[in-house]
Amino acid sequence: MCYRVLGLAVCLTSLTLVRAENEAKSTLKGHSDTVEAVTFSPDGKTLATGGADDVILLWDMAKGKVSSTLKGHEDSVPGVAFSPDGKWLASASADDTIRIWNVGNGKAVRTLKGHSDSVNAVAFSPDGKWLASASDDNTIIVWNVETGKLLATLKGHEDSVHSVVFSPDGKSLASAASDNMVRLWDAESFQSTYTLKGHSDVVNTIRFSPDGKVLASGGSDGKVFIWDLESKKERKSFVAHKDSVNGLTFVGDASRLATAGNDNLARLWDAESAEEIASFAGHSDWINELAVSPDGKTLATASDDVTVKLWDLKVEEKK
Repeated sequence: MCYRVLGLAVCLTSLTLVRAENEAKSTLKGHSDTVEAVTFSPDGKTLATGGADDVILLWDMAKGKVSSTLKGHEDSVPGVAFSPDGKWLASASADDTIRIWNVGNGKAVRTLKGHSDSVNAVAFSPDGKWLASASDDNTIIVWNVETGKLLATLKGHEDSVHSVVFSPDGKSLASAASDNMVRLWDAESFQSTYTLKGHSDVVNTIRFSPDGKVLASGGSDGKVFIWDLESKKERKSFVAHKDSVNGLTFVGDASRLATAGNDNLARLWDAESAEEIASFAGHSDWINELAVSPDGKTLATASDDVTVKLWDLKVEEKK
């Protein structure tokens, strides 16, 4: 099937296409320093951002305004994640701690201490019972969310761990590190099951596809790798940005991927053909992270230019 994307004809085998407009629909200003993290709540009504100003901002998406300011960390906040039910927000900080916040009242309910260096990322398990954290101390820690108890420390990386995610079925974790490796872990035994080697530089970000069959990784080598988890082999790799790939996420399914990098751009790709569908220019500095709303209609990007930008992603089928 062929479609029109930004005025150009694009032919794809999938039934739907994401069509993106190049101009940001809004710019959110609230942080006083670099914005390092961004994520949507499960219902899409709230956006959470973390910054080098040591605070987390919760944004009301309907109003485009800050609804809560969460203070407590003593250093930058490079990672934020909502629980699957949207009641809790976890934050990772360079102060070596993780905090869990009540989204309803903006209060910190628990501070998790166990890492010996900066914490870069956090991720809830699909059932919301566990939280994984990735750190510059080369480890991943898995925590019991309700009790705050440390369940396991995962060791295997030889350098800082930048990203950690649970598989959609909750049976596996994946991590990305400065040792240029992606590791997969069994979520029951907490043992490393295998490594994925392909990047020639630091691996900054990883995401599972919604069906859990594919993993995407982005690195400081500017490349994106698409990994087939059944065969444990590279399905495809391509240069996504002139410099580092700092954030990525699947859009809708495993066929489309959004990326962000140090070239100040976000891009949308056909993950099967590695063809660029659209680019998003507007930031004046590096983009550190990106997120797509649960309905797939909005892309959010967090930047060193101290702003968050929102972009339209419209799903449209040509009849």
